[in-house]
Amino acid sequence: MQDLPDNAALLKAIEAFLQADVMPTAEPSLAFRARVAVNVLGMVRRHLEQAACDHGLREREQLQALTGKKGTMAGLTTEVCRLIADGTLNPDDPRVRDYLWLTTLQKVAVDQPRYVSYQRAQDAWDHFQHARRQPAAEE
Repeated sequence: MQDLPDNAALLKAIEAFLQADVMPTAEPSLAFRARVAVNVLGMVRRHLEQAACDHGLREREQLQALTGKKGTMAGLTTEVCRLIADGTLNPDDPRVRDYLWLTTLQKVAVDQPRYVSYQRAQDAWDHFQHARRQPAAEE
């Protein structure tokens, strides 16, 4: 039995088909709907690719560290929001900032990975993380 391509590869093939074969020859309204479909397929594909990197596990660990609790992602996220709202967690806390930055970058990576501001923010975050680790490496 042959192995099937993974889901991300299948979605990428459909994206390519719509872009190369459907959009150029379609009437404008169908071409527009195909473009929307390509964008949706790309978002789903990127979401699958991100999920394969275990970002969800990392996010859950951050949420558990911030709240001191275990639970679902939705429940933990709600709890972090509540803790920020009631002043228990301070948005200036580096752990909170790290969580908010990483979560935002992960969401934009799925939604708009070619967005120039996202790319700049990701580069700045990577540089910040590298600089943060640098003193530990020198000791």
